[in-house]
Amino acid sequence: MNKLNLSFDINFLNINDFLNHWETKYKYNMDQKYDDNIGKPLNKKSRLELYEWKNGTRISKAKIISIEKNYPLIFNGNKEERYLNYKESGGAIWNIFYLHCLEPQKYPIYDQHTYRAMYYMKNQKIKEIGRSHEEKYLSYMNEYKPFIKSFEEVNIRKIDRALFSFGRFLKIANKYT
Repeated sequence: MNKLNLSFDINFLNINDFLNHWETKYKYNMDQKYDDNIGKPLNKKSRLELYEWKNGTRISKAKIISIEKNYPLIFNGNKEERYLNYKESGGAIWNIFYLHCLEPQKYPIYDQHTYRAMYYMKNQKIKEIGRSHEEKYLSYMNEYKPFIKSFEEVNIRKIDRALFSFGRFLKIANKYT
């Protein structure tokens, strides 16, 4: 049997059409935990629920200890020096998420799916997020944050849901391209 090559094009007239389309594909069962807690001062319950949302499931006791150690309810230091530094403790994605919890409009959510979506939109190729903490931080600061700022849409959550959905689609599509 001959090898069958498939390809696809993804075209939208404008970015708002893209966001509207892909946001409707967003499905995540734990969004109530996010919606109830984001944009408010952190307390023990809200911090735990936000990290459960990010984790996609309940948090193990070991992870709870790590959260309590690395992500205080109030942080008065230099946020970027502490949480966007690969030499500091905590994982890159969770550190960036902590910044998002503190200032959701300033620090967009970043993960494998949003990275994949961004990279595809910029390069028309599917690429996975870097493995090292340093790669993730550099990509977030030098690529992802400027990319998000380029959107005319001001609803950061709408952008996140659309990119998350599109990135998940690309992960599946990559198996067939």
